[in-house]
Amino acid sequence: MQVSGGSDTFEFRSPHGMKAAHSRLRTFAGVAVRHLQHFNHPGRAWHDLSGPQDTLTVVLAEIGGRCEARTNLHRPAALDRQRPNHITFVPAEMRVWGYTDNMESVRELRLSFDRKSLGDWFGTDLDQGKARNPELMFHDKRAVECARLLAAECDASDPSSGLYGEGLTIALLSACFQGRPQKENSRLSVSQLRLVLDFIHEHLDLSVSVFQLAHLVDLSSSQFARMFKASTGVSPHRYQLNTRIGKAQELMLMKGESLSMVAVATGFADQSHFTRTFKRVTGATPHEWHQNRTRKRS
Repeated sequence: MQVSGGSDTFEFRSPHGMKAAHSRLRTFAGVAVRHLQHFNHPGRAWHDLSGPQDTLTVVLAEIGGRCEARTNLHRPAALDRQRPNHITFVPAEMRVWGYTDNMESVRELRLSFDRKSLGDWFGTDLDQGKARNPELMFHDKRAVECARLLAAECDASDPSSGLYGEGLTIALLSACFQGRPQKENSRLSVSQLRLVLDFIHEHLDLSVSVFQLAHLVDLSSSQFARMFKASTGVSPHRYQLNTRIGKAQELMLMKGESLSMVAVATGFADQSHFTRTFKRVTGATPHEWHQNRTRKRS
């Protein structure tokens, strides 16, 4: 059964009893992130959760009952696993069933990714056992919270920058696959921080990834994100956003640029996107902020 959702061509494998589904797809750091909702006919329904890549599914809402992940369709999940917002990891091409009985619909976030990428993101922090073996219906509050935010980002008509989605994706995967972080210097060195900040400032008009920034200082993405926040007090996404807004304010005051030109110069999709983000960050529209600053200066 193929889902509806713009250009997304996702199909459920071996579906039975499923009526309809829709999907919203975003891609962050090479991970396909889908916000899915599927609807079932009365009675039992199931589909194969596996795919050509590793799959991580986070159940966000169950309407009319409970869903399960099963290796055998006729063998129910253990009772201690049957709690809301469960998470299931299925290695590539390993058949695991998503099963429901007289359930109206299920809403979930489903991530598809190449296992090799986990090593790139987490380095020595990766728990190899967790990355190789299936894990059905486990629970992690931090992962679920990240999944809810990513689902909202998939649905957003005005999505945030790539750094925001990448940060959430890495945080979700970290909660599921990262072992205990090794002891390390918790902050970036002065030279590392200068290199990263210079890169962000010089590329404000471009989409910059966490992986790019981590590569600059020879760290895994998860190590870099932790150490960057310890060094600056904010995430890479928030630092980039604050820097873009600061540069936009400078252009409006010093050069009198049009808002459309300011938006392009600071990496926003268009003037409308810039205006909404500016107001969310500063509490005023660009026009209101400029008028207020001009009045104070005069």
